[in-house]
Amino acid sequence: MEKSLQSEKIRHQTLLLGVIQITFGCIVGFIPPDAVPWFRGIVMAHIEFTANGVLLLVLGFLVREKKLGSKTFWIWFISLQTGTWLNGRSGLIAAFSGQSSKLLSTISKTYPPPNALENHAVFFTLIVSGLTVLIRLGLTIAGLIRGFSTNRVVEKNS
Repeated sequence: MEKSLQSEKIRHQTLLLGVIQITFGCIVGFIPPDAVPWFRGIVMAHIEFTANGVLLLVLGFLVREKKLGSKTFWIWFISLQTGTWLNGRSGLIAAFSGQSSKLLSTISKTYPPPNALENHAVFFTLIVSGLTVLIRLGLTIAGLIRGFSTNRVVEKNS
């Protein structure tokens, strides 16, 4: 696949999935408080899905500005999708299980979960989400720097 065609495909998918994630976050926001054991998890999921959907849109608009290799672009895309969707999912798991994680210590102290403090699924999804944030943002920074450097060379030679 030609590189520009590949990056346009990734750009389109990122933008589409961003809008879908915002929509999903809004739908999650309609879940009533008495439908789950720990409503604070629903609030978290609603905020995370919508905020991460906006992040997907912003990063989707930056695709044309980045210069990454073909495999690196796919690593960026996969880490972007994995992390943004898992972050909101951790809130859903917490809400429906009535459990939290030690990674959510402030929210758990303010709004104690009814069951247990430590849910391994919540913990794992938050850890993976955090790691993928570092990967995607690092690759975004590298791609933007490389894209900026390439554009400066082209402008200088023109």
